[in-house]
Amino acid sequence: MASKKEIWDQLASKMKKAQAGDAKEYQLLLHQCAEILRAFLRTRIGSQEDREDLLQEILLGIHKARDSFRPDRPFAPWLFSIARYKTIDYLRKRKYQDRIVSVEVDTISQPAKTEEEPWMVMDGLQTWLSVLDERQREVLTLAKLQGYSTREISEQTGLSESNVKVIVHRSIQKIRKAFWGEDGTRTGVKTSKR
Repeated sequence: MASKKEIWDQLASKMKKAQAGDAKEYQLLLHQCAEILRAFLRTRIGSQEDREDLLQEILLGIHKARDSFRPDRPFAPWLFSIARYKTIDYLRKRKYQDRIVSVEVDTISQPAKTEEEPWMVMDGLQTWLSVLDERQREVLTLAKLQGYSTREISEQTGLSESNVKVIVHRSIQKIRKAFWGEDGTRTGVKTSKR
């Protein structure tokens, strides 16, 4: 099985070929990007229908921006910057800005027992993540929900590895403080205005 770095390098190679006019490589690239983006969106958008709508918006954004990709630069940050901006635009349009996540990250690993539970977990996550700014949400999601290593997050976001660690730590502390207070006693939601 290919490492994540090898996968990103393969995608960059496909994009380079697509920029040179190879339609087959471009089709393969979009298919692989769609799979990666579905996982990216699963942690941000609750409704599958909305995720698929947004996926189409992001793929269209990739298509429109394909000439802006520079083969000498990493592919992941380019892809995720398009996905991030399209997601923000989509959420603003759909007025989901106030519906973004709250739940202890560890509770996500428990398997759902009913049809409703995945939605309940997603809503809880959205409430917890709502206290974080966009960068904190992105880094914490990559680290704790998608299981990326500090190095992989650094490559995807352009942040240093030490900055990634600091953001993860501070994000968890911010969630704890917002929902459990300084003394660990459960409090109400204290969402921050960004």
